[in-house]
Amino acid sequence: MNGHKLTLALVPAGLLLAGSALAQVPGVPPGRWWERPRVAEELGITAEQRSKLDALTVEHAKVMIDLKATVDKGEIDLKAAADAEPLDAARIRAAFAAMQQARGRLEGERFEMLLKVRQTLTAGQWQRLRELGQRLRERRALEGGEGSGGAPPAVRQPRKFQY
Repeated sequence: MNGHKLTLALVPAGLLLAGSALAQVPGVPPGRWWERPRVAEELGITAEQRSKLDALTVEHAKVMIDLKATVDKGEIDLKAAADAEPLDAARIRAAFAAMQQARGRLEGERFEMLLKVRQTLTAGQWQRLRELGQRLRERRALEGGEGSGGAPPAVRQPRKFQY
């Protein structure tokens, strides 16, 4: 296998491995779970907690939108570098490093938001929230959704890019 084919084979593998960092963040139900009446009731979310969760979501969402755009641009740059002729391994490595840095910043922001969610909840609420998240993942797996067969749920498949 020549160097160009090897590089093109390694790029998708690198993208897959980069997504595995998500496996280390404790799972909670997706979206604005505190607005779901059943979840809010089961956890005993107060009006003050709801207000704090709303505010921190807005605060972090604005930042994460920009960070996600940077990740998307990095993925496009990486694909373009890998597809370019003649093969420039240094350019591909630099594009990969830039994409990884962007992903790290996005994951760092997600972590900070999750930490603030944790600080907003009591220990009991946090534990119940994680249990709800686990039950949701198990149900999705049984229904053939996320987590069913193939790669573990935390390992995202690389997206196909359209220019």
